[in-house]
Amino acid sequence: MNKSESFRDYENRDYHQCEMLVNEAWAFDENFRPQGLADIAKLLYTKGSVLNSNYKKVVEIEGDVAGFIFGFNELSDKQKNTFLFGLKILWKLYRVKPIETGDKKKLLKALADHEKNRSKLVDRGKSEIVLFVVGKKYQGLGYGKKLWSGFLSHCKQRGVKSIFVETNRLGASSFYEQLGFIHVGDFDSPLHEYATKGGQACMYEYEC
Repeated sequence: MNKSESFRDYENRDYHQCEMLVNEAWAFDENFRPQGLADIAKLLYTKGSVLNSNYKKVVEIEGDVAGFIFGFNELSDKQKNTFLFGLKILWKLYRVKPIETGDKKKLLKALADHEKNRSKLVDRGKSEIVLFVVGKKYQGLGYGKKLWSGFLSHCKQRGVKSIFVETNRLGASSFYEQLGFIHVGDFDSPLHEYATKGGQACMYEYEC
C-alpha cells in the first residue's frame, strides 16, 4: 500500500516538525550546552530561515512533515524584516543560564564572524537555498530531489541566473554536487564548529 504523500506550501503549523528535523540533522541538543542554548540555536536556525525565505515547501507523508526546502528568490517578493526576531534571540540569549557572559559573547562573535567570512564569497540577497532537510528515514527515496526541482523551476520561471547554497564538507556537499552544483569556495565558520564539530564551511553555485 502506497503511503499518502503530498508536496505543498509550508504552513505555520509545520514549524515544530521542521525544527525537529533540523535538530535531527544537526544534533543541536547534543552539540550545545546548556539546553537553553540548544533551544536558541534551533530557533535561530529554523525560524530565522523561515523568515529569510520567500519560497517554502514541505513534503508531508501520512500527516507528518518528512522534509522541507526554504529558499530565497532574489527576483520574487522580498522576505520579511527580521529585526524584531533578532532582538528576540538576543533577549533569549541574555536570559539563558548558567552560561557565563563570556560564552554568550563568544556565540555572538561566532555569528558575526560567520557572516563576515561568508560575505567574502557570496553576498546575502542572492538567490539561494536557505535551509533544506529531509528526515533520515526518508532520504534516498527521491523526496529531496523533488523538493529541489520545485525550487529550481520557481527560480527559472522568474529569470534567476544562479542559485547558491551554504553547506559543509562533512555534510551535504556530495548531494549538491550530484544535483549539479559547483564548488565556489571555502570559508572559516565558528558556527560550523559548533554544529558539526569540525568540517569545512563552503559555498556552492548552480547555474540555471
